[in-house]
Amino acid sequence: MAVRIDIDALRDAAGPVTCAAADSLRAAGQPERLVPVGGGASGVVSEAGQPPYEVWVGVTTDGFTAECDCLAAEALCAHAMALSLAALEDELPWSSAATPPSVLSIDAKVAELAEIARGIPARRLTMLVAEWAATDRVLESALLARAGRLAPPSTAELDDLRRTIDGLAHEATDDRYWDLHDVEKTGRAIAEEIEVLAQRPPTPEALLVVEEAARAWDRIVPPLLDAREAYEEEVAEIGDALRAAHVRLCEQVQPDPDELAARLTEIIEAAEVDSCLDEPWDYLAVLGRQRVKALRQLH
Repeated sequence: MAVRIDIDALRDAAGPVTCAAADSLRAAGQPERLVPVGGGASGVVSEAGQPPYEVWVGVTTDGFTAECDCLAAEALCAHAMALSLAALEDELPWSSAATPPSVLSIDAKVAELAEIARGIPARRLTMLVAEWAATDRVLESALLARAGRLAPPSTAELDDLRRTIDGLAHEATDDRYWDLHDVEKTGRAIAEEIEVLAQRPPTPEALLVVEEAARAWDRIVPPLLDAREAYEEEVAEIGDALRAAHVRLCEQVQPDPDELAARLTEIIEAAEVDSCLDEPWDYLAVLGRQRVKALRQLH
């Protein structure tokens, strides 16, 4: 269920000092962009002489909620207020039960390594990340995305990606050469291409390319499912990666829910086996309960 935000009440809650700082940030073009996340809005706010701060705002069961890396004492800091103003200007659809990033479960190993990383001098940590990013396309794209260095994919880039995915799928099932290992490698290559794409600023056109990639994987995966004992884990990993990228882009792009449900129905029904996108409850935030129930009835 969507809710409306009262800007005057929000300014009163923030106070004049915070509002003045937020207005200055907006005048400077901050945040440069925002994305819908968890029923609220997320963005990065940068200001001279300060590190960039990642911010999230949304309406939770506790009311209007803000989370910012700056760890300011006030509940609504200038960075969060600037993001809120930007979201209101963009007419962001606010959920009445948003989920802030802090309540999302974090893998125990990730949490442990994050704690270790906090103890590494910034310069050494920067070089470590840079060295790994230079050898890992997904990490490189994630790094550039966090730094605001990526532009939305162009039509030409998306067309190239379509050709790449089609070529990979064709080669993996070429009767002259293919074997089960080739199919697995192709799935991982397609998933990597989509994970790189998913780091770019979201567009409706990119969302369609992810759906085309899911269709390609659905077409070539049946032989691996016939050898389920050997490849069950790999099939799940690849399918989960493609679906996670698709769900994330759906949440960011906010496509028309009826059109999205129709496309998902077509993809699910066209698959020879269970489609990698056939997990309707994953789409609850963008489709709503009734459309999710309709998708589940396809089985």
